[in-house]
Amino acid sequence: MNIKVLVRGALLLGCLMSASAFAQTCSVRQVNGNQAVFFVPSGGDGRYNILGWGNGTGATVAGYDGLLRAAAARCVLVAAATTSNSGSGVEVQNAVNQARSRFSNILNANPRVCTSGHSQGGGGSFNAANRLGAQCVIAVQPDTVFTTRIFAPVGRNVDVTCIFSVADVLAPALPSNSLNCRLNSTIYREATTAGTHFAPLTGNGGGPGTAMRAAIDRLLR
Repeated sequence: MNIKVLVRGALLLGCLMSASAFAQTCSVRQVNGNQAVFFVPSGGDGRYNILGWGNGTGATVAGYDGLLRAAAARCVLVAAATTSNSGSGVEVQNAVNQARSRFSNILNANPRVCTSGHSQGGGGSFNAANRLGAQCVIAVQPDTVFTTRIFAPVGRNVDVTCIFSVADVLAPALPSNSLNCRLNSTIYREATTAGTHFAPLTGNGGGPGTAMRAAIDRLLR
């Protein structure tokens, strides 16, 4: 798995840290909310940050169950919007705000928030980040052309990772999605993995899931 890092115009090449570098130390329970599902960790140091999640077009939270449980097992509270049209970022914003209120007793005093999602939800994670004032974005195979648009660049201090897959023909990096991610970021990392567009819906997400967890370990642990 390779990663390209662009920070204020400087391009660096390297490897993305393997998600296996950190043990999955938290157990996870599912809690239903108002148009949201929460994957709630327990264990670790008992205080957590938040990952907001948006589904792909036509998909459900249940379809990403393995991926999102594996993410929460990194000792992060996952707030997943139940909509299958998450491009605007509104529903992810609502899910994260519910998590802040409902689980305040187990969150860090000023929890770090990262927005994430797959396909339409990946493109929408930029919009959700702007709505929430999030500190980071982890966009999994983001579609920024057909199902959603990035409305505005994220803040200059927002750390963005976009994850693309070599066999993805529905939301490939080229010609437009990688460019759109870069143009709307200042701190930008791009990971390239194996797998098709549907890899995040199988098991714990295949190659894209591994890259997602590595980004979680770097940004939210």
